[in-house]
Amino acid sequence: MIFESKIDLHLQRDSELARKKPTKIFAKFLYALTSGNYGELKEQQLFTAVAIMQELNKVMMKKGITNLQLLEVDEVVYYEDLDNKDNDLAEGMMNITLKRDHITAPEFEHMALTLSHPQDDIEYFIEIDISRIHKPNDAPIHIKIYGYIDAFKKASDESEEALKARIGSHFSSQEKYDEMVRRYRSQFDSFVSGLNFALNAQLRVKEAPVETSNVIVRPENKARAWDDSSRVRRRHYRHSNCGDVIYPLMWLSLMDNHSITPSDVTIEAPDGEELGVIAEGAEVDAAEPLLNEDIALDDALESSSFSESSTLDDDTTAASSWLSDMGDFSSDSGSSDSGSSCSSCSSCSSCSS
Repeated sequence: MIFESKIDLHLQRDSELARKKPTKIFAKFLYALTSGNYGELKEQQLFTAVAIMQELNKVMMKKGITNLQLLEVDEVVYYEDLDNKDNDLAEGMMNITLKRDHITAPEFEHMALTLSHPQDDIEYFIEIDISRIHKPNDAPIHIKIYGYIDAFKKASDESEEALKARIGSHFSSQEKYDEMVRRYRSQFDSFVSGLNFALNAQLRVKEAPVETSNVIVRPENKARAWDDSSRVRRRHYRHSNCGDVIYPLMWLSLMDNHSITPSDVTIEAPDGEELGVIAEGAEVDAAEPLLNEDIALDDALESSSFSESSTLDDDTTAASSWLSDMGDFSSDSGSSDSGSSCSSCSSCSSCSS
């Protein structure tokens, strides 16, 4: 099981962030993206996006979340932590100057960071996406939080059978299973609630609703390895070989072996695609094919009778640039003395303010 939360943040158009100059490593990040020129509208929008990213970074720092996994602007990856370094946020932000020649920053569509944070019995992964172009009423800032159970990771010298036997003790009865899920979900909810409160306070936005799901991964044909398109392989580099975090791929098998009935869960494919939802207290007959690993995933999807809610995708709805209406930067950021050209180390007075 994986725990997932989604937080959408809507900023006020008169937000102070529109005039807040990025400082320290974020000023250098902005300078590398724009070569120090912030005059044009799209570059002003980039200025605001970096300012917002800096405020989000302040929240993460206060919460002790400093392990950067991935930093990208559109399709350009500026930093990816393939070596599982700790406290590498500053290193990742400074690394962006190496890729300056490959970016067309004023035309950016989104900026994204992925961070990791182990706490208590859960390892969290936080994905932050800031979009310049979005449809009306859509949030420009999307935050996704994933929680993996640390105790269920496979040790380096542990076989898959030994892991399955160890984890299986939590599936010995419906009561024990339900209590285990409640305990870890409570820890996850507490972390997400604290992070959401800190985000709302720092960005001064209305409290954002949080959508949280208990996710069961439905592997393809009893596969016990993440493929290259999976979210773990692509994003969560702390599990770069994916060998220690295979427990979600065993979950359905363990439930079947111990006759555990799922409730209030979302079933997803390994790549994160939602396949169906089993509401709390609902009958599971409709989901039976998806819960049976002996049935190929494609066949299970065809034979499942989930009631799917339709969503309207109105392609005629015009997209809007939310940053374009967030204030005039020119008086604050149009000049070259904005602080972003500082080349000194972070210990100098101009960088430490």
